[in-house]
Amino acid sequence: MIRVSFCLLAGALAPQLSSFPIRSDQVAAGLVLLVLLLPAIRRSDVIWLLLGAAFFCAHVRLVADGRLSPAYAPDSMLVVVRIADFPQTRGSMTSFTASAVEDRRVPERIRLSWHDPPVRLELGDVWQLQVKLRRPRANANPGTPDYEAWHTRRRIGATGYVVDGALTELVDSRTAEGTDRLRLKVLARIDRYVEQRDQAAVIAAILVGTRHRLTDEQWERYARTGTSHLMAISGLHVGLAAVGAFYAARILLGVLGVGANQRRVALVASLLVATMYAAISGFAVPSQRAVVMLLIAGSTLLLRRNPDAVRGLAAAALLMLLYDPLATMAPGFWLSFGAVAVLFWYAQQARRTTGGRSGQPLSALRKLVVAQFWLFVGLMPLTAAIFDRIALSAPLVNLVAVPLFSTVTVPAALLSLVCDGPLDPIGGRLLAVAAASVGFIEFLIAAAASEPQASRTVPALAGTGLVCLLLPAAWIALPRGWPVRSAACVGAAALLTLRPDGPPPGCADTTVLDVGQGLAVVVRAGTHTLLYDTGPAFRGSGSAANRVVLPYLASVGTSRIEKLIVSHGDSDHAGGFGDIIAALPVGDRLSGEPHAVSGARRCDDGIGWYWGQTRFTILHPQRGGHRTGNDASCVLLIETGEQRILLTGDIEAPAEGALVQRRILPRVDAVTVPHHGSRTSSTGPFVRSLAPDYAIVSAAHRNRWDFPKPDVVARWRALGTTMLDTAASGAIRIRQCDTRARIEIERYRPSTRHVWHDDGRNAEF
Repeated sequence: MIRVSFCLLAGALAPQLSSFPIRSDQVAAGLVLLVLLLPAIRRSDVIWLLLGAAFFCAHVRLVADGRLSPAYAPDSMLVVVRIADFPQTRGSMTSFTASAVEDRRVPERIRLSWHDPPVRLELGDVWQLQVKLRRPRANANPGTPDYEAWHTRRRIGATGYVVDGALTELVDSRTAEGTDRLRLKVLARIDRYVEQRDQAAVIAAILVGTRHRLTDEQWERYARTGTSHLMAISGLHVGLAAVGAFYAARILLGVLGVGANQRRVALVASLLVATMYAAISGFAVPSQRAVVMLLIAGSTLLLRRNPDAVRGLAAAALLMLLYDPLATMAPGFWLSFGAVAVLFWYAQQARRTTGGRSGQPLSALRKLVVAQFWLFVGLMPLTAAIFDRIALSAPLVNLVAVPLFSTVTVPAALLSLVCDGPLDPIGGRLLAVAAASVGFIEFLIAAAASEPQASRTVPALAGTGLVCLLLPAAWIALPRGWPVRSAACVGAAALLTLRPDGPPPGCADTTVLDVGQGLAVVVRAGTHTLLYDTGPAFRGSGSAANRVVLPYLASVGTSRIEKLIVSHGDSDHAGGFGDIIAALPVGDRLSGEPHAVSGARRCDDGIGWYWGQTRFTILHPQRGGHRTGNDASCVLLIETGEQRILLTGDIEAPAEGALVQRRILPRVDAVTVPHHGSRTSSTGPFVRSLAPDYAIVSAAHRNRWDFPKPDVVARWRALGTTMLDTAASGAIRIRQCDTRARIEIERYRPSTRHVWHDDGRNAEF
């Protein structure tokens, strides 16, 4: 059982760690080939590995084949949908998952955004909406989450937004049934008795599994302190529900005088309560794991056999994989099973040390401290790989938060569920107790999160970094006495201090990030970092700075920006400025429109500086000129040896003409196409003056302006220029070195493509 489970899981994980394209017909052919080769494969482990990989890929392709047909993507359509989950509001934007009502054009599950909906949206509402849909697609950048994987594991076949208009109509409300209706009732009760918004959001998360009310600031605090697991209904919550139900049933049966099989009846009751609680919570992956393990252990006890913890864990993993192989794409799957595996290992070690004796009263506290330490060490590789950070304060904070959650918060919240009707006032007091405990935990978490060393960001790891990532787990995975176990401490220390290598000496890296319809470029030379433009601000809330630029900078180990150039004041170039300066120290600030950028000076032509072997020169706007808008954009020339890159912002024909007339444009190796490929730019003389090998367009996939325009692309290509765009390529990294004849180009999306990714447009025009 253990070996089969491990091999199947490894097989399902292999395609997730590999970058290769695959189609449905290839999956089918692979399955047929596997069946034909089975007699020739003598090792069963290989068979299980291949079956796990094929099983996962087949389910991914089923989801991919059910996505929106491209024929429906260009135009808006009128659909009737039912809201299938709790809507999430950020600023003026509300996002929600919906299911189409008898409409074969639309996939079974879609994800919509609605700017300023006329009323508050509720789970179960049925709406007639005018929507624009597309197949799920997201920006592709190093250091940022793969939202296409997120959509795949939730089986979302289309994303889009609501087009406001006269056809919008609320067809029906309060149609939620079963557990959804109960979840809405619980939320209404929480709102009635818990006044503090943050506390109410946490209690809603632990009672009904909805985390849409948690703010971004809360999530950041939980991530910094390693307490995000408290907000997910996990084995802790489900186990407490089962234990509480077991003892309540034993007491009730004793009062009623039922003498026979009290333990067995109470055990069945506890399993039923645990399953019901998981159902109310929405059956998230951690709660699924907890319920499956409880059912396996409970069934074993009912059959009068001794449960085997490790076999039970393996069986639970196997059953969850067979039920939903896409669950293995969720971080919660690996963290949940990983945490339980660590706790089982620690329990076994403690049993060997104490011989099964309970010891002195202080022994329980000591064991709790040691358990938190081993959880921290054992899960360090997972948290570093998944979340790109290590929460150094996690053991200390969890040492207080977990016992308080276990003894006060969760029991009081769970008891409030059953105190309904005549007992409603008691339920309200229990919610108040739970809220008070959450308030104390929030205070503790906020205090810990405010410490500068509470969390350490882990940059993108490769080579030696990957070895360091796995070493902390060696302490748990390897038997005592193995010399490699002592290297775990070295690996942990290396993870905390490791920084990725920057560009080689004499080289500079220029990365055009995939920020959608906007521009953000990071230039790194030696230990210096320049940010050219900050990406757009998004309608409703948020910006590309928070979602793309800052995570990318963290992934390359950048903690300071020496120079920030905001080409001009348009929102798609300057929209993330506030988020950048709030998150990182910034040195010199330049802008073509300094009035739009706090603390900036004008980037007049002639300003220049050296970072190592790389020279930076501002070519435009001309000193003493008075250009505004797009033509005020800073134009930056980056030179290393004989290699040149030109960043052009949104300059249009007048500014291009002025640059050509001044005869200061050199031939370049690469250029960012002005104004995202609009017809207002890329004039013939300007294009011929540059004659680049590569021209890069920063634009959103299927943007409403249809940038870059076909005639603009043709104008660049007429010179033999290779056209690339961020919509198809993702982030584009250019390396220029003083010792090399040609620049190097690396496209992020093609190099990291997985089985769930759509082809989209070609990376090259």
